[in-house]
Amino acid sequence: MFKKLKLRLLAGVLLAGVVASGVSGANAQQGGVQAASNPNLIPPVPVLDPNATIYPRSSLHDFSDLVEAPAGKRGFVESRNGHFYYQDGTRARFWGINVANTSLQESEADIAAMIQNFRAAGFNLVRLHHFDERGGIIDLDAPDSRRFLPERLKKLDYWIYKAKEAGLYVYLDLLDYRRFKEGDGVPNAEAIGRAARPYNVFDPRLIELQKEYAKMLLSDHVNEYTGLSYAQDPAVVMLEIYDESGLFMKRGVWREMPEPYSTNFKKLWNDWLRQRYKNTQTLLHAWADEKGVSALTEGESLERGNIELPVMTWTPNQVPENQRIYSMLPRRNDGAVFAYHIHREYFRDMKQYLRGIGVRIPVSVTGRFDDVADLKSITDELDFVGTNFYYDHPYWGTGKPAWQPPSYFHNQDPLTDIDDRSMAAQMALARVKGSPLVVREWNYCWPNENRAAGIIEAASYAALHDLDAMILFVYETRPTARVSYFNVRSDPARWGLCGIGAAIFLKYLVSPSKHRIVVPYNAVDTFTYTRYHQPMYALGWTMRMENAFYDKVYRGNPETDLLMMPGRSGYGRLEGAPAILQTSNRTRDLTNRSAATAEYLSEYKLEARPGVDLALAYNGTLYPSGRQVQRKLDFSLSVKRVEEAGYKPIGVNRQWGVANGFIDNKNKRLVFSNLQGEDTVRAALDALRLFHGVNGSHLAHEQNVFASDTGQLRRDSGNGRLTISTPRVQVLAGNLNGVSRTAVQGLQVQNLKYGTIAALALDGKSLVESKHFVVKMVTGARNADDVAERDPRFIKQANGQSHITVLGRGPVLTDGKNSAVPVTVTVGNRPLLDVYLSGGGFELVVKGDDWQFYCDTPGTRFAVREGLQGGGAQRATLASRGATQNAPLQQVMVDGKTSSLAVVQQSGRLTAQFPRGAAFVRSASR
Repeated sequence: MFKKLKLRLLAGVLLAGVVASGVSGANAQQGGVQAASNPNLIPPVPVLDPNATIYPRSSLHDFSDLVEAPAGKRGFVESRNGHFYYQDGTRARFWGINVANTSLQESEADIAAMIQNFRAAGFNLVRLHHFDERGGIIDLDAPDSRRFLPERLKKLDYWIYKAKEAGLYVYLDLLDYRRFKEGDGVPNAEAIGRAARPYNVFDPRLIELQKEYAKMLLSDHVNEYTGLSYAQDPAVVMLEIYDESGLFMKRGVWREMPEPYSTNFKKLWNDWLRQRYKNTQTLLHAWADEKGVSALTEGESLERGNIELPVMTWTPNQVPENQRIYSMLPRRNDGAVFAYHIHREYFRDMKQYLRGIGVRIPVSVTGRFDDVADLKSITDELDFVGTNFYYDHPYWGTGKPAWQPPSYFHNQDPLTDIDDRSMAAQMALARVKGSPLVVREWNYCWPNENRAAGIIEAASYAALHDLDAMILFVYETRPTARVSYFNVRSDPARWGLCGIGAAIFLKYLVSPSKHRIVVPYNAVDTFTYTRYHQPMYALGWTMRMENAFYDKVYRGNPETDLLMMPGRSGYGRLEGAPAILQTSNRTRDLTNRSAATAEYLSEYKLEARPGVDLALAYNGTLYPSGRQVQRKLDFSLSVKRVEEAGYKPIGVNRQWGVANGFIDNKNKRLVFSNLQGEDTVRAALDALRLFHGVNGSHLAHEQNVFASDTGQLRRDSGNGRLTISTPRVQVLAGNLNGVSRTAVQGLQVQNLKYGTIAALALDGKSLVESKHFVVKMVTGARNADDVAERDPRFIKQANGQSHITVLGRGPVLTDGKNSAVPVTVTVGNRPLLDVYLSGGGFELVVKGDDWQFYCDTPGTRFAVREGLQGGGAQRATLASRGATQNAPLQQVMVDGKTSSLAVVQQSGRLTAQFPRGAAFVRSASR
């Protein structure tokens, strides 16, 4: 049936398994097989195999159309109204990649190759990180840290030049890991460690040196390739003053600082207390609880300046007995206010200086992003919030060296998490109203076996929350072919989906949330120094959440659909939007003294009754009608008084005459005494249903199923499954075991037990109508010689930790195996593929009558179905470590020799099997 075709082989063809060190930067710059000089040859086939090239491509498809070049053409980026905008008024959004340390010092050919590879994967930003430490631009052999190495600085120039040329914007850091020296005029420099954390925010000499460095780097130095200083270049879009530092991030060293920093910091603390309280007697009273017990110890005196620094902890019960007096809450609370003021002064000073030397772009720091007090200090002075998200970050045993095996990981499925370890919940806590949110480092870390859904999950929920930048960490150039904790370059499970993630995020293929929940924090909420994460932040899996700050009254605006008290104090007024009022703590100030009743109850002329632990009957709000639930209330409300006032009570015990709360329909409020844990989520769903008509299922919540308010995302955390259904992108991810046929609107898949499969329209049409689309499936990857297993000490625990004792050198394996039962893919009503594969990964790109197929598992059979045979394929491509290929191609190169490919037509399908060790080939047109 098939006409034999003449094949044109590409020059420089790579056989599967060629070691990465044999691939030159120039070859890698092509993102695949080096093209021959003959102009009649079609472009090279991308190399996706991390074992076959230094710089494997993310996808067969080139996502460069997402990246507008050159960077900077729309003018400088500025922060306003909670987002980034270019000077021409266009919204600026960034899908970025981190490159750090020695990877920044590769040859110019390799830098150009990496930039082109990033562009092909859809990245429009690169964060240049860790260039102030060893291997960076500072001359470490000099007696001070104030001199640059010209050849290293030239590499930084080249990165910015090539990134700008290719359409990638640049994010720069100032203080990452710089080691200050005695020659800098820094006393006891060796003792303060890399980046002088947190001394850099309060020591005058260190601040002076940071300013000098900023001027040298950003203003005095001119990029020899662009002719612009970094401050003058609109391709540089964000600036980070410091990386993961500050008094909140390094709160554990407050009482353990080396001299002279310990004495100086303690003096700052005592001076601040003296200004705040004037004398010891006032402080003694301020730190006393309702029983008269004070956090001030005998002998401490403001007049003598010997008030001890607080132990800044959220777990005072774990503090050594002789230190617990210093961890008492009033002292910690004042410590948070003190640190907040030190931060604000430093931020204001640094930002003013940077503006003075010509820096125009948004400026921020990265501190403790789950710490609301730190977030307030940042957002009060700077231009955006920078945060991290790492799922299953490695950790090490007590006293063991970091970054050396054995390291530990929990190996749980990220799609099953909804708490503070989960992506959307973390973003909800870090988000502050009016400030752009930049996730400047994020990853789903190896060796977690379930990380394959991470790229798509992060991109989709970042889009739902309308974040401003997602910057993946990290792209390493060494080792050349090995999966590691963070290195995405060699990991098909992560790198393979970056382009699709880019399209989702940059093209707004997942729509921003329709509704917005704001959690307003007053001063007591903000500076009561206890853990801030609460179960309500799991609502981030359904819609956008953000925090806000206020003094006495918070008024919602038209964009606010629901206000939720954080429940950390009982005072403050919320107005202008539907609200949930509740508190488990009636603290009225930072001295831990409680009011007789919550302030918001005074408005209703209701009093707090004693706490109870009773079965309460619910009637549709929080729980279905007739449901009785045992609830422990810190204080209760009188059912009689609530009903006399004309309100409908929620959660009642008639025998005891108590209620958990009530509905105020007139003012659109749900008012409670306190809410237990996940009841805050139930209350929010009910408030949105009652006051906005938003459907939210209690039953789904009980089963840990979260549907976005757009209807496009459905996260079944109970089963570890994510589905995405939008007109142009469809995704099935996670645990699909036991489901013979899974489907979203346009994508149907059979017999896939676990993995992530995504289908993306590339021509702007809906997926079911598209003639140009990509289908990609990934599962996992590992190093052939790594050793990871459950820690035998915890083998009987369901969530026990695992450890890795040998990191391995590769090669990288995806553990794909030939299967007798095919994974069947259908898009719309078009059956596309049968791939006889278990594990591993594959990719199909269709463009009209041309198509390309890639599979990472040698010997895999696959069948082209009717959906790809309509007009007869005009061109076909094999791009694989030995995958099969369908008609009209009948000859291939195997181990340098021409071989026949058996192509068989069976029941309307074309099937084939390709031998192990195949080379890249492409057929000519008919």
